[in-house]
Amino acid sequence: MSDDPSTLLVCARIRPGSESAFAQWQVRWQTAVLGAKGALSVEFWPPAPPDQFEAVAIARFTSVDTLRTWRRGDRHRALIDEVAPLVEGGMVMQLVGQAAVDYSVKHGVTMVMVTDIKPGKEAAYRAWADRIQKLQATFPGYVGSFVQPPQQNETGWTTVLRFDSKANLEGWIKSDVRAAMVKESEPLVQGFHAQRVDTSFPGWIPNDPVTGKPPNRWKAAALILLTLFPVVMLELKFLNPHLRELNSAVGTFIGNAISVGLTTWPLMPLAIWGFHAWLFPENQPRWLVQTMPIVLVLCYLIEIAVLWHLL
Repeated sequence: MSDDPSTLLVCARIRPGSESAFAQWQVRWQTAVLGAKGALSVEFWPPAPPDQFEAVAIARFTSVDTLRTWRRGDRHRALIDEVAPLVEGGMVMQLVGQAAVDYSVKHGVTMVMVTDIKPGKEAAYRAWADRIQKLQATFPGYVGSFVQPPQQNETGWTTVLRFDSKANLEGWIKSDVRAAMVKESEPLVQGFHAQRVDTSFPGWIPNDPVTGKPPNRWKAAALILLTLFPVVMLELKFLNPHLRELNSAVGTFIGNAISVGLTTWPLMPLAIWGFHAWLFPENQPRWLVQTMPIVLVLCYLIEIAVLWHLL
């Protein structure tokens, strides 16, 4: 439907030696998109050799009609003409579904920031945001960024910043350059909140309430295996026979939806509660922390024994 949100995927292979000029163009393009009627957000990822050689951008609009209006407008056409000498083979642009925009999940460490702007300072903040984006893109490990102005009743600008590692993100966050830019923005900002997401399982595994850091990824994966394994086994026995008459895609979707639902709500919270001392060992008795891996292995063995003859 034309009233549904619509997404434009843009890809370009940058000509050698044109990286800096393309980065400056990208900021101008992003600013122009966000100023267009119906624009919701923009994400951008520069090339990340050796696996990726194309720059990728995603622009979201409120509807396919507003997106088409932007694409057919003079400003968009001028920007495309401007970038043509900087890329090989021209820009590749395609309308895509929501499933195609999950490109970012494989990339490093993420910092999510919500900034409330003082009334009347929006234009000045937008100009400041453009300048800080240019600076952060010059730092080692920069992967990409997402900028979303306030929507409907919201008051905050949402910025999602990605680096390829925790160390490189910290390098930018603690840099004198960023500190100076943050100081400069103080007259424009009414409130600010930031949250780092450097776990592979955001939403399932919370950060340590003492240190604010996430647990080790292998610990999070171990608990997900503990909770997901019996669910999958029970589905294979009791659910799958009832889904055989359905299309395989539909049947798999239903099974996965149930698995994710059961894991997310009743099971993972129970596992996190039971293994809290092991996940977050700060200020926990040493004997308890050291005992937890043994308990976890015993739980695995019990699950396997109970389900051994299920199928």
